[in-house]
Amino acid sequence: MIRTLAGVLLVVAVMASAAVIDLTAQGQGTLVSAQGIVGASVNEASFGVSGRRGAAVFQTANTAGTATVELQQTCLTTAAGASTGWVTMANTSTTLGASASSILTVSSPGCNYRANITACSGCSVTVTATSIGK
Repeated sequence: MIRTLAGVLLVVAVMASAAVIDLTAQGQGTLVSAQGIVGASVNEASFGVSGRRGAAVFQTANTAGTATVELQQTCLTTAAGASTGWVTMANTSTTLGASASSILTVSSPGCNYRANITACSGCSVTVTATSIGK
């Protein structure tokens, strides 16, 4: 019983700290900073549904170990406003060694994006999203 309650509290604490970064209103935001475990980024980048931004740039840096990171997108939300139905974008999976970085550019971004770390061996991954205006 106590173990189940502790697990529920941990999930609630993680959910409470997640943020949707409005990249139609600001130019840049961090999706995850120094993540060292497999899983989706805590934050997500929102570009709205209009596709009015010129481009979005997602820069991934890994400072330790190795990591494989992919970009996911969704345009679906629950009645409570939470993003759901995440889909991995084609050709976005990148494996990075220590002290390696990558950049992925999406033209006319719309909806919400997050990073998903699918493999991590002693990794420390940071992903930053930047909105390029139009």
